[in-house]
Amino acid sequence: MKILISTWSLQVGGGEVLAMNLAAELVKRGHQVVVFNQRDELIDQKLVQRLLPPEVQVLSMADKPLQRFWAHKVNALQDRLGRPAVFYEECQRTYLKECLMRHRIELISSHATFSDRLCAPVAQQLGLPLVITEHGEYSRFILEGRRDFATVLHSASRILTVSKYNQQVLQGAFTDLPPVQTVYNGVTTDNANTAAEMRQQLGIPREAFVFGLVARGIPDKGWEQATQAFRLFQSLISNQQRPAHLVLVGGSEYLRQLQVTCTEDAGIIFTGQVPNPDFYIAGFDVGLLPTYFQAEALPLAIIEYMINGKPVIATRVGGISELLAPATGAAGQLIELDAATRKPGVPMLAQAMVRYYTESALYASHAHHAQEASQQFTMSTCAAHYEDVFQQVLAASA
Repeated sequence: MKILISTWSLQVGGGEVLAMNLAAELVKRGHQVVVFNQRDELIDQKLVQRLLPPEVQVLSMADKPLQRFWAHKVNALQDRLGRPAVFYEECQRTYLKECLMRHRIELISSHATFSDRLCAPVAQQLGLPLVITEHGEYSRFILEGRRDFATVLHSASRILTVSKYNQQVLQGAFTDLPPVQTVYNGVTTDNANTAAEMRQQLGIPREAFVFGLVARGIPDKGWEQATQAFRLFQSLISNQQRPAHLVLVGGSEYLRQLQVTCTEDAGIIFTGQVPNPDFYIAGFDVGLLPTYFQAEALPLAIIEYMINGKPVIATRVGGISELLAPATGAAGQLIELDAATRKPGVPMLAQAMVRYYTESALYASHAHHAQEASQQFTMSTCAAHYEDVFQQVLAASA
């Protein structure tokens, strides 16, 4: 198959990383894949180099710098005149159409709402099947009362959701959608990483008990609540001998400001933005994600924790409970959001941390179940499902 994978950006983010990993895995399976980056200025070159093989060409408006420059100028003029600033988007569609024809693309796989909106009319014009993956944004729109994206969803040949939660939200809001099914995200990890190397690099003792959080650097992922809970946790286990650390893996201006407030706590370590979070996850004992992000669907960070055999403490948001409460047994502890603030309760989070620190049998059981359940979230399993869907869609369109 000749496939174009379209995404909002090529930076750290669940949908973006999944799109790049999917492209790489589909190439391994013998397909021809190109990636179209809708926001060409949002690209993490180190991440792209790590995730995408040379065979996957990245396309964007950056390929046409002069046209890109003038398109932005016209957009700015439209905005100043009080008109809809749509010229740049129109230029993107023109270039997308050119790419689809040049590479003789047979199917478009889109991984962001902005991308879906751009791809839908071009796919219809060229008669190409469009497969939309819902990573949580549409579910958030629906919860906010929006329905203005219905036309885009109806233009798809198939809609994939990354969790059953998202599928239920979509089908509860619309009764006449194209076929909708859940395909769980998959991740790739570097099995060569060891806890000893990570701890040596960060100056953490081998015997320390390490909590870690990997996520985008936005407040809604619960970074501040994690630091507050860790301080409370430290006060609750103050008579214990085993040292404890909290490692926060991510980068943003928000996290730099949060780091300033934590300078007096040597147990809290900020790594900044890194291209290889699995290196740090290898050194965790427990993975954290106290998120209250409204568009949370099926976080890749939790899957990475589980594949590395780390039990998880996370909030009951989106599809997270599908990850941590599999049929094989609990792989972590779920924290409820506070009814008033809609944020994770810090005392409850701290108590969950204490349980893993003090109850070795509970820790061992959840770690075992995490490793066991993670096998359904490998990238090869995920790509096989996508491949099957693409083949079905192409057969139906033929």
